[in-house]
Amino acid sequence: MSKVRLSFLLPLLAFGILALVGAVALYATLSGSRDPAQLPSVLVNKSAPRTNLASLMPNDAGDNMVQLAAFRGQPLLVNFFASWCAPCRAEAAALEMLSKRVAIMGIAYKDRGEDTNSFLAQYGNPFRAIGMDTDGRMGIEWGVYGVPETYLLDANGVVKLRHAGPLTRGVIDTTIIPALEALGS
Repeated sequence: MSKVRLSFLLPLLAFGILALVGAVALYATLSGSRDPAQLPSVLVNKSAPRTNLASLMPNDAGDNMVQLAAFRGQPLLVNFFASWCAPCRAEAAALEMLSKRVAIMGIAYKDRGEDTNSFLAQYGNPFRAIGMDTDGRMGIEWGVYGVPETYLLDANGVVKLRHAGPLTRGVIDTTIIPALEALGS
């Protein structure tokens, strides 16, 4: 009888431990307290990967592609996000605030266009352009661990900063703004 109870309790205990670890990680991500340095990027101080994606919103000129090169000559934030990502919803207001100071290119990661459009209609659109990374290959080239993830590029397209997790007021004040000021922006 006790073997039956033990075989029932061990998986339940293991599930409880996993759920606790997941809850702590989710809380750290949502609160912005997770240290982005814990997931270092090999791209820092290197040129950003060549980025050429189908656009979510083709422009009036009929251009259906979003190219990173179009933003050369100015600092740029590149934000990987998705409609299915809860922390992406949490950072929407912060991105809107930042869009008044710096250009932001969005990359919809493993998302469908109609879902991305619904997300933008509900949470706002701080992006100057949005590329669709439907299969996640661009995310692999950038070294994305998960969404949201944000990269700051200098005017020459060199990655100066990577932040994993949602942008919050605290992250903006302590990390993003000082990095922008270091770039003279």
